Amino acid sequence: MSRAAHWSRIGERGSAWGLQFTFGLYRLLGHRAARALLYPVTAWFYLAAPAARAASRDYLNRLHRAGGLDHPPRRRDTFRHFFAFAEAALDKVAAWMGRIDPARVRFPNHAALDALRASGRGAVVIGSHLGNLEMARALANRLGERAINAIVYTDHALRFNALLERVNPGFAVNLIQVSQLGPQTAIDLSERIERGELLFIVGDRTPPADNGRVTRVDFLGDPAAFAHGPCVLASLLKCPVYLFFCLPDGERGWEVTFEPFAERIELPRARREEALRHSLERYAARLAHHCRRAPYQWFNFYDFWRP
Repeated sequence: MSRAAHWSRIGERGSAWGLQFTFGLYRLLGHRAARALLYPVTAWFYLAAPAARAASRDYLNRLHRAGGLDHPPRRRDTFRHFFAFAEAALDKVAAWMGRIDPARVRFPNHAALDALRASGRGAVVIGSHLGNLEMARALANRLGERAINAIVYTDHALRFNALLERVNPGFAVNLIQVSQLGPQTAIDLSERIERGELLFIVGDRTPPADNGRVTRVDFLGDPAAFAHGPCVLASLLKCPVYLFFCLPDGERGWEVTFEPFAERIELPRARREEALRHSLERYAARLAHHCRRAPYQWFNFYDFWRP
């Protein structure tokens, strides 16, 4: 596959049987045995995916130049990057199985979320493919928080998502497909915001449609395309906007970051492009900051900087 292929056209690697075997082992023998199996799985993926290897090296090189990696990336660093991705997938399943102790998830700035919930207002929450956004949603589901909605595109990961739904039918609850967005969905999203619900959407993937609108802003030293969608959605819904990250923190622990981003994103017609660029530059800067905190946790294995 060409390194320039769009992320939405990159199919899943591995077979349904392999996924079932790995997570069946997790169910029977626990985390340690399943994690050990990730080494040969990662080795196969490393050898079988030259485009993903190139994308990983490109990202790690940029991160090194931006001060987020203290040495030029080597092959072992690319393997470590792939292994972190495999571990994140395992953690997602563990969370939906109820095998993750919520006490292992630190939330040092939970006051921002508490204040939002106390206000009764809903919000748009912009996440990313840095860390484990899905694991946080699973924990919220486990703890009875049903007012969390995820706006997603899942056509490129049907096997993995089908597995998560078998592990816990709650996985598919409050999932809103990108392909389903239309006038009726817009009304539904507005009603969810009015009820005080949260709408999660990732900001570091370009639209799957070829005519999707993007702006190129600096990310780790070079221009990269970021989608208008999250900012436009927040502008239409006239609600607060937050950033969300869930990153590993020590031995099988995680830290959740919930950052206020904007009380409201305004996109006036006369300066719409300027306002969009400003918001996307701020988002890209925060994403780069957290990439430096956790350099192996950004899981976009395609040429993110391609024109």
